[in-house]
Amino acid sequence: MSTTGSPPAAHSVRLNGRLTIATVQDSRNALLEALRGPAAVELDCDGGTDFDICFVQLLEAARALAQRDGIALTLRQPVPQPLGAILAEGGFRDWAPAAARSAA
Repeated sequence: MSTTGSPPAAHSVRLNGRLTIATVQDSRNALLEALRGPAAVELDCDGGTDFDICFVQLLEAARALAQRDGIALTLRQPVPQPLGAILAEGGFRDWAPAAARSAA
């Protein structure tokens, strides 16, 4: 057992294809399953082809659940441009890396 104090490696969850209202239930199930496990979860949306505000609402709900349960939830960077545009347009700056938030 290591006692170095380093944080546990993040469990990576890859979400692919359409990440919209049409597939939100599948994305929700994947997120809930991931949030039952380790203390850190990284969402990889690089394989996403379409995004909508329903998916962003799911991200926000997952973040609230993760915070409540003490789980670090992050988006793998760089965020795909279409998702980044929706996040920026909606003012969801918390999903950007810390350096980008401090520069804005």
